[in-house]
Amino acid sequence: MGLFTTDYKDLDKNTLVPEGIYECIIDHTEPDATKSGAEYINIALRIRTDLDQAMPDTNGKQHNRLVFANIWRRKKTGEYDQSELSYVMKAAGVPEGVEVRDWNHWSQLLTGKPVRVKVAISKDEYNGRTTERNQIWPNSFAVTKYPLQVQSNPFSGNQGTEVLTNEDIPF
Repeated sequence: MGLFTTDYKDLDKNTLVPEGIYECIIDHTEPDATKSGAEYINIALRIRTDLDQAMPDTNGKQHNRLVFANIWRRKKTGEYDQSELSYVMKAAGVPEGVEVRDWNHWSQLLTGKPVRVKVAISKDEYNGRTTERNQIWPNSFAVTKYPLQVQSNPFSGNQGTEVLTNEDIPF
């Protein structure tokens, strides 16, 4: 008997995450652009797997799935809206007054941080075709209600290693 049997019938089913409030971890962020050149910051959010009991109707049913939020560069100014960036950073617990050096630094500040977001479903029409997709607006980012459990460092206060000599060894 083999490990598994291939089954490709469900590959074309891209189901949306149902609308609701989700606790997520920021998986990664990166600048990107559409084929037409519109620039945006993509924020990938992974629905937390540790809250199945606390949030059975949202996280419990959709845990470990990815949803995305985009922050678009404004055509008029050529800049990103500072308030949209701030919503995300405040929700992730980045202290006020932090100077972000570049998009790599932005990603380092946010990756791995827990946030609470509202996932909606929007309808987009393009070339006469209507499609549904998940939508997360920057102003729907909020501070998590379930902070990550940080274990204390068992080595804090350690003064380093002790140097042993041959006299210290009993054999």
